[in-house]
Amino acid sequence: SSGINAEYGGWLFSQASLQDYILFCCQYPSGGLVDKPGKSRDYYHTCYCLSGMSVAQHSFSEHMVRGDPNNLIEPTHPVFNIVLSKANRMAQYFATGKVGPEIVETGKE
Repeated sequence: SSGINAEYGGWLFSQASLQDYILFCCQYPSGGLVDKPGKSRDYYHTCYCLSGMSVAQHSFSEHMVRGDPNNLIEPTHPVFNIVLSKANRMAQYFATGKVGPEIVETGKE
């Protein structure tokens, strides 16, 4: 067995189901995200849910956004858990000791 899950297009989980769970079960009524229904919101689970949503939305070739198109979250770096533009800026700094002005001004590559 190659370890590829054909049912989920090669993913280890269902991108649609994870987004649905976060959108329908994890939103706290007055803001923030929770681990599961009935729990309190906190920064950790809000970050954790947003990271999961980002991973579920961004495949290797296209976006998959459930519900309203405004639900789209920027892709995050899988190790550092920060948006890719910031991870790229960090890598540029550590590789060269400086950050190019085009990245500083726009926040993008």
